[in-house]
Amino acid sequence: MVAVEILEKNGTKIAYAISGNETGPKIVLIHGLFLNADCWRDQLSYFEQDYHILRFDLHGHGRSIKTGKRYTIRNYVDDMVILMEHLGWNSEVSIMGHSLGGMVALVYALEHPEEIHKLVVASSYCFVSNEAVTDVAGRVQGNPIEKFALGIGKRGLSPYNEEDTKWIAKMVTDHMTQKDALYATAASAGFNICENLRNLEIPTLLIVGKEDITTPVWASEMLHEWLPQSDIIIVDKAGHLIITDHADEFNSLVDNFLKK
Repeated sequence: MVAVEILEKNGTKIAYAISGNETGPKIVLIHGLFLNADCWRDQLSYFEQDYHILRFDLHGHGRSIKTGKRYTIRNYVDDMVILMEHLGWNSEVSIMGHSLGGMVALVYALEHPEEIHKLVVASSYCFVSNEAVTDVAGRVQGNPIEKFALGIGKRGLSPYNEEDTKWIAKMVTDHMTQKDALYATAASAGFNICENLRNLEIPTLLIVGKEDITTPVWASEMLHEWLPQSDIIIVDKAGHLIITDHADEFNSLVDNFLKK
């Protein structure tokens, strides 16, 4: 495993790692809610031979900054801007985001379209209802963090796999308290960029699992309607955590899209 580096700049702290082929195309991986850059285990083993890969922990997640205060989507994107500028990763970069990471990828692309080659947005959305935030916050508050973290795999993996569920849960509990998880949940409140996407002229691949109950197929279909240069692939029997439960199929779809 490549060592995680820490960038402390402009009042924030960002944990990141760079790996893969330094002469290959650049790709940035952005993880989903509650997880961190370690969630890309099954992608790194596939893509590192051909691609130069940057992955990082979002604000309030993993080994990155936790201020103990409320924050918003803006903090996710601002930290990404700081990191990308620091590393000089600001041209011909492809971005792959899963769930919340897809949302961050889309906002970044809207604000920096000239930097982006292609986008892969998996199991994601362009609008978060207050009901959805309340539902997740209720599950966070209603359970010890250990039980809640196990529930991520139980809800998100299709088919269910106990070993992967425990691995995902440990990824959360190693770095997040219940309070951290509540702050992360609240950050998505009021998010709605759907109409902004109609002018995003970047080739985009949307991937969603047919069994996803967290960001159902209709959420990706909505993204497809708004994004003018998007293709959508619905993966049969896959869940929300498609990057893990159907990693081989996911990786192949992404690789084919990036290389065409």
